[in-house]
Amino acid sequence: MQLRLIVLMLGLVICGSASTEPAKLQDVLEQMISAYGSERNLRKLDSVIQEWDLLALSRSKQGNDKRSIQLPDRLKVELTYPDKQETRILNGNAGLVVFGDRAPTLANDMQRDAMRLQLMRLFSPLTLRERADSLRMSVDDDYLTLTLTEHKLRVVYFVNAEDWRVEKVVGTLTINGGEMDFLTEYSDFAVVEGILVHHREDKYAGGVNTAVLRLRRIEFDAKLDDEDFQAPENDKESVIATVTSTIAYERE
Repeated sequence: MQLRLIVLMLGLVICGSASTEPAKLQDVLEQMISAYGSERNLRKLDSVIQEWDLLALSRSKQGNDKRSIQLPDRLKVELTYPDKQETRILNGNAGLVVFGDRAPTLANDMQRDAMRLQLMRLFSPLTLRERADSLRMSVDDDYLTLTLTEHKLRVVYFVNAEDWRVEKVVGTLTINGGEMDFLTEYSDFAVVEGILVHHREDKYAGGVNTAVLRLRRIEFDAKLDDEDFQAPENDKESVIATVTSTIAYERE
């Protein structure tokens, strides 16, 4: 009820005519941009590095998760555990996976979609505003929901309309003809260099809590170039194709 009162106060009556929908969505996005630190500050997220402490609950193993993000379509994730290391690279329409010091493998379609979903989950309100034509807004229980469809993938952002924070994101993958939801919950928000940043992520795959991550370091306006999103230099000539489990791949 409280959410619906907020929506009404903003003139965001979801059941209104289609001709007014873009203005309603624009109002919500502007509120979110302001809450997260202003358009000027959010531009710093176009190139960013995040380092996380990771606990994989299914194996009770501690690790590290380093993410290098360069919008609009580049992501590098480096997962490090005491007994293994894995690197995942999305560079436009190309994807690579590197296990330890082995030769890189070409990502299959599902793996590449999983990386795209991860990148979409990291979109700021400013990035969402730039994709407003691909967004659909509705009300879901205690949240405003923004649904983004891109590359035939669907990601739903759950927005708390009291403080305009994204508190959880659900990405959906098609696996073996069926759909599976991957939920990430965001919490422990704090302002860093003028930007509102969540410092904790709880990840769920198919309803099972698979990992907890806590932010250790974030670098805005990071100096990233083409080589940061390529295979290691000594392995570039030995890229091979492979197929691995997308479910296990997406869980961490």
